Amino acid sequence: MQDVISMRDFSKKEILHILEVAGDVKRAIHNPSDTSFSKKYGRELSKLLEGISVAALFLENSTRTNYSFRTAAVKAGGSVDGFPTQDHTSLKKGETWADTASMFAGYGYNVLVVRSTEEGLPRWTKEILTKNNQQLALQHREFRVPFSCQIPSVINGGDGKNQHPSQCLLDLFTMQEIARSKGKELDGLNLALLNDIKHGRTISSLMSVANLFDFNLHFAYPNRFGPTPEAVEELRNKGVNVKDYGPNFAEALSHSFIAYHSRPQKERVGKGEDFETIKRIGQINRFIYDSLGENAPFLMHPLPIDAETFAEISGDMRDHPKNVTKYQSSNGLYVRIALLGMCTGRIPSTIENKEPKSIGTSLEEITLHNQRKELDNPVSGYIRDDGIVIDHIPAGMGRRLAGVLGLEAERVPKVISDYLPSHKHGKLKDLVKIHGNYELTPEQHDAIALIAPNATINVIRNSSITKKYQLRLGESIDKRVRCVNEGCITNVKKEEISPKHYIEENGDKINLRCQYCEVSDTVEKAYDNNRFVYIGE
Repeated sequence: MQDVISMRDFSKKEILHILEVAGDVKRAIHNPSDTSFSKKYGRELSKLLEGISVAALFLENSTRTNYSFRTAAVKAGGSVDGFPTQDHTSLKKGETWADTASMFAGYGYNVLVVRSTEEGLPRWTKEILTKNNQQLALQHREFRVPFSCQIPSVINGGDGKNQHPSQCLLDLFTMQEIARSKGKELDGLNLALLNDIKHGRTISSLMSVANLFDFNLHFAYPNRFGPTPEAVEELRNKGVNVKDYGPNFAEALSHSFIAYHSRPQKERVGKGEDFETIKRIGQINRFIYDSLGENAPFLMHPLPIDAETFAEISGDMRDHPKNVTKYQSSNGLYVRIALLGMCTGRIPSTIENKEPKSIGTSLEEITLHNQRKELDNPVSGYIRDDGIVIDHIPAGMGRRLAGVLGLEAERVPKVISDYLPSHKHGKLKDLVKIHGNYELTPEQHDAIALIAPNATINVIRNSSITKKYQLRLGESIDKRVRCVNEGCITNVKKEEISPKHYIEENGDKINLRCQYCEVSDTVEKAYDNNRFVYIGE
């Protein structure tokens, strides 16, 4: 394992391995006479990160995540530096994040812990660091000077509304400890996810692994703070049992073993929210817990509690025996030592960062039965000698497709025919005929496969069809669709980042999940909202 960017990157086995290491760290800290840690991992805990330098690069305020990572590095024998907000950097002067992160890599830091307001910035950071390291290595070689800096590991300390993996892992570690004390395991636990489900990255992270542990999720929230329909659909498609209680917090609590409360993310929502109503609906107080009696769940919260505005956990709950928020927070130290040790190779790990197996679009040839075909339909135009026919385009999409392919900008001779009867499929279709000895590029293949996945492409040479094929999408696609999420790092203009999406099949539909911010989109919505990137623009 080199990076910790998203909980979606880990399998159940890998998560349990991290929790096991965290347990070993905790025992070593609280029982110094026990030598089992050094025997198992080859180093004393206090020397685990000896020679390792960590940079905590926080573009957003943080208490627990920032200082627990700093404490983790020092307690395990490493060194740490960085900045607490972007106000302390040249980002305020207009510098790009790419240049900021690359500077720390060039100084030889081994790990960058990154927190940002833009979703997807940590994964983009890894790409930046990889390219920067390659360039530096080439330049040092050209100038005949030594170079030993490695590509730093990246740990996501929270990126906007997207993910907070180290928090999720310490939450799971805490849940596991509580469950085992009561004769249970993580599998099959009843969890209440409360308050700001829509904007909270800690809840988003837990939801992304709910299927791995067969969690039963019980939602309760104020109006407009509930889970998005897309998030609920994804959970149910993965087999997660979801119950939605709307504003009825007491009902959700009564069905849960652990209640995971959260702070309303007022910094991520618009102005004019009814804060008093949100506070009244979402506050957990002693009266509610006393009314639940022995059935009251253990209460967790990622902290901080907004005591000024919402007081989502009231002061009379501070010392309640079921309130485990401080216990939960303290577990951040052990989990983060484990993550630093595994990312730097000081603790062995079989966890590999996963990349898509197939990028872009492949061609699937269709057997030709009649090579010569008269393509002189006066309605759709004709090709006398050479050209390409893109057939079976969904009705009404031919003109937009031609634009996306860059044919308009290139001024390619073409004929676009729309709403033609399709004898093969029994419905209307569009058709694009390109005249001349034209070759479609891989980028154009990607666009056709997204907009017209059932299209066939006929290559005409000397009035005969010499090749006929369909297109098959791979596991990911680059540069063809702008991310739907305005908060995604790919929509920050000064960084100049090309969008990338994973391809996910959902029945007959194709879903697009941004590789950076992980927000899911559909091809239909991307087409309707004109988010396709026009080739050559």
